[in-house]
Amino acid sequence: MTHNHHDPLPGDRTGTPCWLHQLRRRRRHVRAADFTRGRQLVERSGVIPLIHQAQQQNRKSNAGRTRTVSLKALFTAMTLSSWRNQGRVVLAEVADILAHQLTPAARTQLALPAGPDTADGFEAAYLAVRRTFHAAEAVMDPSPLPKRRLPRAEALRLEQDADPEQLAVRHQLLVEVTNRIVEASLAPARPVIEEFWDGSVGLDATPIRTFSRGISTTDPDAAWYVREGDHRDPATPHTGSSRRTRKAKRYLFGFEATLIVTGDTSTTPPGTTKRPVYGHKPPLPALVLAFTVDKPGHDPAGNAVTALRDMHRRNYPTGWLAADRAYNSAQPEKFHIPVRDLGYRPVWDYRIDQLGIQDSHAGALLVDGTWYCPHIPEALITTTSDLLNKKIDKHTWRARVDARASYRLRPKAAPDHRGARRMLCPAAGTRPTVACPAKRRSLGRDPRLPLIDITPTPTGPPEICRRESLTFARDIGIRHWQELDHGRPLWVHHYFRLRNRVEHFNGYAKDHEAIERSRTRRIRGIAAQSLLLAFQIAHANHRKLSSWLDTLQTHHQPARRRPSNRHKLSNPHRWTLGGYLPDNTPEP
Repeated sequence: MTHNHHDPLPGDRTGTPCWLHQLRRRRRHVRAADFTRGRQLVERSGVIPLIHQAQQQNRKSNAGRTRTVSLKALFTAMTLSSWRNQGRVVLAEVADILAHQLTPAARTQLALPAGPDTADGFEAAYLAVRRTFHAAEAVMDPSPLPKRRLPRAEALRLEQDADPEQLAVRHQLLVEVTNRIVEASLAPARPVIEEFWDGSVGLDATPIRTFSRGISTTDPDAAWYVREGDHRDPATPHTGSSRRTRKAKRYLFGFEATLIVTGDTSTTPPGTTKRPVYGHKPPLPALVLAFTVDKPGHDPAGNAVTALRDMHRRNYPTGWLAADRAYNSAQPEKFHIPVRDLGYRPVWDYRIDQLGIQDSHAGALLVDGTWYCPHIPEALITTTSDLLNKKIDKHTWRARVDARASYRLRPKAAPDHRGARRMLCPAAGTRPTVACPAKRRSLGRDPRLPLIDITPTPTGPPEICRRESLTFARDIGIRHWQELDHGRPLWVHHYFRLRNRVEHFNGYAKDHEAIERSRTRRIRGIAAQSLLLAFQIAHANHRKLSSWLDTLQTHHQPARRRPSNRHKLSNPHRWTLGGYLPDNTPEP
């Protein structure tokens, strides 16, 4: 919006530029109620004291003039601008709101000076807004690079000379400030959220463009996002009748936002007799509880843990967690251990090269994420990879996955304070699921139980066969182990319910708030991009919460609107990696 004052500005005969005429036509005076609501939201978020404290710590002296636009005024106007533009924050509109659209009482509360409604007056207001904005994002910028075109050698030198501890402090402040903005959109409905939500979440990363172009980039904080091949989740249900796939490659220059979205696993899956937890209550919509922004593909596991820890700081409950294979392939100390320490119970899917035997302990085999008897038949071990390699059909896979449940080690007690689990041999206990010669009490109980065929070995039977139960430390098989049996109905229900939620929010925010479009965030730098994206996510949360709350009965008043029509849930007993079985398949 800045212009060179030596150049003539296009306009009418009075000398007023055209852009000022257009700005005046778009003006809408801010109502006192909207201003109060926006100011209260900023105060409720608590971001002003955090930024102000960081600025005071970074100040070298108290010299200098007081800013004409305070942090409180800036964030209040940014909130009002996001409400008008479906989450998008435009600093030119922020400047005009502060200069000409507020009531006299609101201007007095924000201590805003009066300015002329001229081109020079707007330029002064706009520059004051930009200075306050950049001063705020500078103290939480985790990048040491200036926001301009840089030679690669200079960028590497600046990164090497930077203080990593200072950058870590800035990054933590950025995560807290942006997520406080998101939390402010959820705070009014926090009691209702905790009533309707069981703590389960879906985790995913979505690319967002930057206004800078990668060919001649002026944003050194961004990077290229490249997606190759068919990006569909191989475990996603599809009929298999269509041979169409997505684009082979996709290039995007920008950032990657890691989103933590509320999930819902309380709905009773078809084909089961389990009673629903919440009865007739409508499930909570997909809401973002936390997010982080980074370069595409840079430390996805670390970014996810950072967002989950910020949720833990805000005392959200924990439950099931579903994510794609990019996360369960991470190093255990960077993702799996922190996630389980926070109290989450992961639900995983696996690449084809991760299927089959994944680990072993005292003779027990970890197969597709579940601990089994060491004498489980080979056909049941390789059944999923056999289906993907087209060696067996869907019906055979479904039967084998259900059959290997008998060989599963059963939990004997809840995990202790260190996460260690006591597992019971499938032939042990009062209700064995297999008949094994090594445990005489399991023989003759039920002729329908599978009979274990023990092959003698020089070293004798493994330890799990010589004992009734065995302790599994938390870290044993932690990279692949999960509580639910991969491919079985309960796993299908939890995994797809959580994964579909996060994919739904991605699509919703891209359609309504345009979070992927570069024109919604034209300011360079990861801190500025994160701050502007926070307002877009908060607006999406607000829209979804408002629509959902209208479907509830409150204070003995009927609902204002009917809940949205949801698709009928598919029967998880008929699901396979290659699609659903025909409807005439008999249920187990």
